Amino acid sequence: MKNILCIMAMAALTLAWGCSSDSSDDNGGAATFTSSAAPQWQIDMQANQQKPQWTAPDQSKYENKMYVMIRLQDELTPFSTDDDLMAVFINDECRALSVRDGNDQKVYFVLNIHGNANEEENFTLSYYSGGLKQLFSLSGRNTFRNELNVGIDSDFSPNLMDGSTKYAVKTSLTVNMPHPMPFELSDNDLIAVFVGGECRGVGRPEMTFTVFTNSTGEQAQLRYYSQTKGGIYTAVKPVQLTGEPQSITFQF
Repeated sequence: MKNILCIMAMAALTLAWGCSSDSSDDNGGAATFTSSAAPQWQIDMQANQQKPQWTAPDQSKYENKMYVMIRLQDELTPFSTDDDLMAVFINDECRALSVRDGNDQKVYFVLNIHGNANEEENFTLSYYSGGLKQLFSLSGRNTFRNELNVGIDSDFSPNLMDGSTKYAVKTSLTVNMPHPMPFELSDNDLIAVFVGGECRGVGRPEMTFTVFTNSTGEQAQLRYYSQTKGGIYTAVKPVQLTGEPQSITFQF
């Protein structure tokens, strides 16, 4: 994920929304250490939302169309089932509907988005995961572009996790390392954020990732897995998640 994510572009739809670019550096406090094998940290995205009853658009009502092929991002691919659906809405009106295609490694959705020339309206990309029973939704404003083709020559994979409807608040978090480091960094090192013992975000050191919470101001605990040291450091001082981009330094 790019640092301090403020605009997410959907190429074909150019779906985008703003967020604050301000960041604050906070001292994470000392950390305790426990020997451990590499942890299997994972965010629980399981929900109980019913499969939506979306209806494909009446093509005769529209003058033009855009063609978009979307590859489902890796984090969601293991949960894809035949119940998956993807749709595009313009001002709450369904303009494209697709079922999945592909295999266990790569899942695609082909969307023929119907519209009228020079429409500048609110676009929403909606994805229902059959395995997670959750709806993911990304919205923004864009002008309809006739005969635009996207995702054919190279994989186009928008970050649908940022549109999770299970968690109301998403915080873009960057966990920086102190300098000098007390040990050598590894490509397999991990950062995890826990709220009440539940994993709410997993990322890499000094790379921005998303943390999911139910409300602003939730207190979270940072954990750092070091392959070099063969264990997990747990920060003593909690982090307050604001919903705005945050940058903190992990103290060992």
